[in-house]
Amino acid sequence: MRKILYMVLICVLCCTTIGLATRKVIAVENITEENNTTSENVVTGSSNDLQNKQKEVKEQIDEANQQLSDLKLDITENLEQVQKLDEKIENAEKELEETTEEVQTLQQTIKGLEEQQKVEEQKYETQKALFEQRVVALYEAGDTQYLDVLLNANSISEFISSYYIISEIAEYDAEILNTIAERKNNIDNTKTKLEKEKKELATIIERQTRTSKVLQTTKVLRESYISKLSEEEKQTQTKLEEYNKVLEDVNKQLVELASQGELTQYIGGELAWPVPGYTKISSEYGMRVHPITKVYKLHTGVDIAAPMGANFVAANDGVVVKAEYNVAYGKMVVIDHGGGISTLYAHGSEFLVNVGDTVTRNQAVLKVGSTGYSTGAHAHFEVRKNGVVTNPMPYITSGLVPNSEEDKNSENNENTTNENTNAQE
Repeated sequence: MRKILYMVLICVLCCTTIGLATRKVIAVENITEENNTTSENVVTGSSNDLQNKQKEVKEQIDEANQQLSDLKLDITENLEQVQKLDEKIENAEKELEETTEEVQTLQQTIKGLEEQQKVEEQKYETQKALFEQRVVALYEAGDTQYLDVLLNANSISEFISSYYIISEIAEYDAEILNTIAERKNNIDNTKTKLEKEKKELATIIERQTRTSKVLQTTKVLRESYISKLSEEEKQTQTKLEEYNKVLEDVNKQLVELASQGELTQYIGGELAWPVPGYTKISSEYGMRVHPITKVYKLHTGVDIAAPMGANFVAANDGVVVKAEYNVAYGKMVVIDHGGGISTLYAHGSEFLVNVGDTVTRNQAVLKVGSTGYSTGAHAHFEVRKNGVVTNPMPYITSGLVPNSEEDKNSENNENTTNENTNAQE
């Protein structure tokens, strides 16, 4: 009986021990599961925070892009007309300025020719009077011939002396005649030039008067459209005016920088392709409808399709003369290569150089971006001569060397073509 009781007691103790151990194991497992769950929650929380931040940044980017799109969409018909009229006014004012300079130059030329003609006529009259006196003297001398004078000489020395005097007189007479003929020819040539210059002056003044009338009419028409603009349209117009003003200021500054350039001679060599690895041209140099202002005007460079952050490199060795932000070009860099040649890199996302830095060919100077008046990431590249834009493509694709004889001949041919085109118009 005792043995049976001992065995029962032992069984009870074993069951109790096993139960406690089982509960401990279950408790440990629960704790482990809780810890794992907590860790997963922490990781999940961190991941969610990161996703939220990314979403927030994306929303900010989308908002910025939407604002740009809104600006593009806000160019109403009235604003389009104002922009076109502004462009017309700008061209008319530029033409007036050019014709005014032409008129002043022609007036100075005409004044100089009139003074020259007056001097030539005075000299002509003087020479003519001398010749007339000589003719009178010959007439009064009667039938005396040079041969008679020589034959009547009483000695060899008298003969030689008479011969010398006669030769001098004959040479003097011939010189007077030549001078008179030359003066008369000069007077005729000056007269012809004067007539030509005065005719050209009259044509330019007539064109100037016509342009001035067109300008005044266009300004009145512009004011009419401005008065019809809504408050929202006026705000957009103010932004567009700011954009155009910045462009004008940049152009003036680049012309001034070109005239003040320390490098008098071009550095030499061909220009490198400015965006290595990306060759698609999204917008060429030349007249186009601006994607934002919707005005038909000159696109002053080439747009190369490239992703955000791609390297925008120096086309040649040079000195950085501009590295700044403005509303038109965004973040832009200008490099002086000497001899009036400069290159411009615009709409960047990050500056890689500063003003005054010396850069080498193919050195990254800017990261591609979409700052300023831009509808997306791209590289805007310009080549300028003495601050004035020119088509960059021959320099970066055809190996045309700036300021070379070939370049100068090409420029002369282009100027001749433009003059002929203007003459036909």
